[in-house]
Formats: sequence, structure tokens, C-alpha cells
Amino acid sequence: MSTRDLGKHVVELHTQGMLDITGEGVRVTLAAHEALDLLHWLNEHRETLREAIKNSPVISEVPDWMREAAALPLNRTEEQEIAVDEP
Repeated sequence: MSTRDLGKHVVELHTQGMLDITGEGVRVTLAAHEALDLLHWLNEHRETLREAIKNSPVISEVPDWMREAAALPLNRTEEQEIAVDEP
């Protein structure tokens, strides 16, 4: 099981693939196929979410790492390509 504290909510991903989202008075459990569908849907809306983070009026609720990640190009690779002149 993997757990992540998101601030006001905590998510748990179980080894069977079920995803639990809990918060104040709220608990949602998604089956593995629903969690995967949610992941795909969120990936399709990545740019919208990145822009929302950049323009968030409540800066104190947005962690520094998230603001930094939102500022990076979307298709960034881990290794920067070095330009090489071909002969």
C-alpha cells in the first residue's frame, strides 16, 4: 500500500489497485479500473491543472515543489539533449 498526504485529503493506493481518498467527513474508494480511468482523465487535463497552480490566488496552499513543477515545460526529459554539429 502507498499513502500520500495531499493536504486536506489523504490518498491510499492498495496493492489490489483500489484507491481510497479520505478527508473531513469524506471517504471515496475507487476500483482499480476507475482509478486508472481517473489517471488517464487527469493526464488529459494536465495543462489546465498546471495553469491553475500557476495562477492560484491561494499561494500558501500550493507547495513550492508543485509551483516549480508547473513552471517546467510539459515534455521535459530527465536528460537535456546537447546540440552537436554534424560534419
